[in-house]
Amino acid sequence: MRTGMSSLPAVTVETRSTILVVEDEEGIARMIQVLLEARGFSTLVSHSGDEALAHLRTHPIDLVLLDVMMPGMDGYEVCRRLKADGRWRHIPVVMLTAKDTVRDMVLGLEIGADDYITKPFNTEELIARIKVLLRIQRMSQEVLRRNRELQALNAVAVAVSRSLSTEEILDGALTRTLESLGLALGMAHLVEPKSGHLVLCAWRGENSQPAEALRRLGPNAPGARWAWEALGKEDPLLLPDAAKVEGIGAAPGDGLRSLSATPIRVRDRTLGLLTVVGRPGQQLSAEETSLLISIGRQVAMALENATLYADSRRKAREFEALYQLGRTMASTFNLQDILSRISQTVTSLLQAQAMSVMLLAQDGRVLSTAAGFNLFDEALQATEAMRPRQGSSPSLVCVREKRPVSIPDLAADTVYTPWLETAREKGYQSFLAIPLIAQDRALGCMNLFLTERHEFTPDEIQLLSTFASQAAISIENARLFEETRQLAITDELTGLANHRQFYHQLAREVRRAQRYLRPLTLLMLDLDHFKGYNDRFGHLAGDQALRETGEVLRRNAREVDILARYGGEEFAIILPETDLKQAVYQAERIRAAIAAHAFRGRDSSPEGDLTVSIGVATLTPDLRKIEELVHAADQALYRAKAQGRDRVALAQAEESTAENS
Repeated sequence: MRTGMSSLPAVTVETRSTILVVEDEEGIARMIQVLLEARGFSTLVSHSGDEALAHLRTHPIDLVLLDVMMPGMDGYEVCRRLKADGRWRHIPVVMLTAKDTVRDMVLGLEIGADDYITKPFNTEELIARIKVLLRIQRMSQEVLRRNRELQALNAVAVAVSRSLSTEEILDGALTRTLESLGLALGMAHLVEPKSGHLVLCAWRGENSQPAEALRRLGPNAPGARWAWEALGKEDPLLLPDAAKVEGIGAAPGDGLRSLSATPIRVRDRTLGLLTVVGRPGQQLSAEETSLLISIGRQVAMALENATLYADSRRKAREFEALYQLGRTMASTFNLQDILSRISQTVTSLLQAQAMSVMLLAQDGRVLSTAAGFNLFDEALQATEAMRPRQGSSPSLVCVREKRPVSIPDLAADTVYTPWLETAREKGYQSFLAIPLIAQDRALGCMNLFLTERHEFTPDEIQLLSTFASQAAISIENARLFEETRQLAITDELTGLANHRQFYHQLAREVRRAQRYLRPLTLLMLDLDHFKGYNDRFGHLAGDQALRETGEVLRRNAREVDILARYGGEEFAIILPETDLKQAVYQAERIRAAIAAHAFRGRDSSPEGDLTVSIGVATLTPDLRKIEELVHAADQALYRAKAQGRDRVALAQAEESTAENS
């Protein structure tokens, strides 16, 4: 055999390929191994057919040099089995044998050998043929890879282009991706704008339903850390063992299976995450990962198109709704905001130069300006000055009769001249009042002033009336909302803060006092002998006494003090910025005021007298919680009762402090 091995320098190949040498003669096998490794190849050596197949199962092989004549399984059988297995049929096989007849060569090539070299062989020829076969193999694999990638991308493109529905896009992309790459399961999460969570929107896998842990992935959820790590990466996140992800679990067979999580991004905006999991023993290659990146881009573009389409349809519907409903004002419960929007919108609808919104007072006779647009001072003052004579003003007529009042020419009008004289003097030539009606009840009206004579058409009046109906509903809702809010925080009998509002205010004041290291004191008050008073004079008189107590507390409290009816005949006063000495003075003043107040029956019977017992507790390092502060004041109140009523008692800690000072 002509090897010339000693005189040839080592040649480094770009990729260190692994060649399996199958030769039963150990000496020849060793010689070929040294030859190949001198040329930069990695080698594995087998001395039998069974050993060769075993190596193929456990090692990545790029090319096989196969002897034909071997004991047991010969080279032809090894080649036949290798080419029949889908895992190995792409591996080039070079038969290297002493059998040099044409028949032997044809048989080897028909079985599947890619080349046939007889012994003795020329070293340079062998190396050259190996390189050619490896090059062809790499090119073939690249073509196959790109073809598969194009097929997969085309399949995904077709799937995502069939619909503008987000769910159908994601479902189609997952289905085609799993089919193309032979994967076990896939899922797609999208970022929920409000919460920022990843929400599962599509699922394809072994189970018909995904695990609950995968349905919503919060940023701080321990089991979702992998997903948020993937969102922060440019390339897909690869996990070798998908079983470690909560909700996926172990594979139904032997072997690990990898997970790839690919961010779905469009124009630096992250939309979500596309996650796939391989089958048992299947690890995703670099080429498959690259393909998933391309699929992620396709899905992102499809989702963006779907979003743009949905946005365009939504905007069209919104425009139509705003046009038909007169740009409804139901988006806020803030009355002043609603009135301001009404003024601006109505002014633009008819190109009016000035506009006012007037609301009807509870007596049903007086309208007052609540908001306006471009109202000059004289007009505002004139509106207020007209109140005593508003019985026949165009605005009040509009409200009382629940109909529009149109004056196309102020100069020619003789009916409403006294009320529109100022507007005419300011250059306005036409006027329109539209009633604000909700549930067949007039709430007020909208007044429009134009600087040109204008005959208001039925369509204009209808448009404004439609808008006014929506505006009236918004105004009524805002009023009801405010009334409800006040009812929720106010004691109906006394008008003071109720029990719930008391605790809300106390919690706020305690936080403020602790944060800024400021004094805070709480007074708990209880009317003495109130049960007997109720029994003697009745519950109506008792309710009146509670109302009067609330009034006495208001008159004797500072603006910063917070008054509340704690429950029954018990009241509470929060004293911000008040230390113990000031609080005691305040408590004594209130106690004396209650004692001096003339409740019903005071002159006819001693039982008509009502007095009050007061407990005082100041926020201290020992009283850090609101419950502790209330309890301390309550205990002081009980002590005041036990000591004879009609007195002020301090909490135990405050009493000790006062004695020491």
